[in-house]
Amino acid sequence: MEHVVYPALLALAIAGGLWMWWKQRQAVDRLARERDAIEVEERRMFDFLHGLGEKLQADQSPGNLHRYIVDGVSDVIKGDAGVLYLLNVEMNRLVPVYQSVGTAPVLPVPPEILAEKNDVDAEGQYRSYIRLATLVPADSFIGRVLREGGVLHVPDLARNRDFAGSDPDPRFISGVRLIATPLVYARRAVGVLIVTRKGGEDFSRNDEEVFGSIAEQSAFALGSAIAHSDAVEKRRFERELTQASEIQRVLLPRAAPALSDYEIAAEYRAARHVSGDYYDYVRVDEDRYGIAIGDVCGKGIAASLIMAMCRSNLRSRAPENLSPASVLHSVNHSIFPDIREDMFVSLLYLILERGSKEVTMARAGHEPPILFREATGATEVVEITGLAAGIDEGPVFKRHVKDYRFRMESGDVLLLYTDGIIESESSGGDEYGIERLCELLVEHHSLSAQDLVNSVMADLHRFSGEAPQSDDITLIAIKKR
Repeated sequence: MEHVVYPALLALAIAGGLWMWWKQRQAVDRLARERDAIEVEERRMFDFLHGLGEKLQADQSPGNLHRYIVDGVSDVIKGDAGVLYLLNVEMNRLVPVYQSVGTAPVLPVPPEILAEKNDVDAEGQYRSYIRLATLVPADSFIGRVLREGGVLHVPDLARNRDFAGSDPDPRFISGVRLIATPLVYARRAVGVLIVTRKGGEDFSRNDEEVFGSIAEQSAFALGSAIAHSDAVEKRRFERELTQASEIQRVLLPRAAPALSDYEIAAEYRAARHVSGDYYDYVRVDEDRYGIAIGDVCGKGIAASLIMAMCRSNLRSRAPENLSPASVLHSVNHSIFPDIREDMFVSLLYLILERGSKEVTMARAGHEPPILFREATGATEVVEITGLAAGIDEGPVFKRHVKDYRFRMESGDVLLLYTDGIIESESSGGDEYGIERLCELLVEHHSLSAQDLVNSVMADLHRFSGEAPQSDDITLIAIKKR
């Protein structure tokens, strides 16, 4: 019996040894394959990162960079398709900026696309849907990736809770594996990168690590490109603002008219590159000159454009028209259809006549002028009715804006100004105010018109101190000879 048992045991031992050797060999081969796959994947990653650096130096155009990131990372981790979303902070929307040639099913399929029986047409509609759909971060699956951070790995998209109940169409999401991560630059979320794989093996732990590393570098590249683009855009915008400022200054009078009966001086200071303040001198006829001052509600480009419209309209209607109110009626009628509902224009227009002491004036909601009387040594605020332009199309405006006549004797001084003067604040928050302006006019009324303007601006500067100019400033002094 022993001669049978011992050979059998020996055979079993040999078989067991061979089986263990085979299993170990399989494990060694599997580890070698995994090591080789990791090495290949890492080489792809380093090639991608090297190419990304070169791309960033050579070409920072957004479209090319987006394509390189999505297609590159898909190639590194063997994905079938990918999508890149960037966060539009102003809109608070995730906007798809690039999707690969393959379809990455990152959104639940809409019912109308599910109803499409033709596979080609359905996929085309689905790709268009993904390309056009902007997402609210708080309401979407992709937004959750942005909010939660880290690498999100979904082994089976059809079983994901965000897609459950959408009657998943096997043409798109059945068997799809998804990996996604937010892109963060300088501690600020800039977007979401997503790669999908349909069928085959699931994304490995190494895939996740490589994907996360690539996403970090891609976020840096995108952030740098965005910062570069913003800087270029800012410089371009500043150049355009400078040009607009130069054009606007060309539209303002170069010098006051030389009138035998009146001495005129003005000062204009914009709070920004361009201004909503306006003043002008217009020849009415051989014996009369018109003087206009205005202020558009608001600042910046929009206000400057409205100002230019007012100037053009007033200049076209002022010649040979002896009624300031009639001129302002025409200006209001012209700008009303084109002005925004939240904007309006305050205007004051007066006519001086050679050889006459009478001044004719109309006021459309503008700051009331200050008149110093040499005979009394006192000032009066010339309060007359008036509705700002751009609020009413015509009937109400015409009822409120009428001609007003008054006389100026020798030595009298009239100050026209915008609210940027009287509303200027000191470092303590106090306003300059109309009372202070009246007191200064009484104190310096004997000066020439230009010296008077200079005195007011110097006093305003002393009052404001280091406080920045918050509004446009325009001042006109008219002194009767």
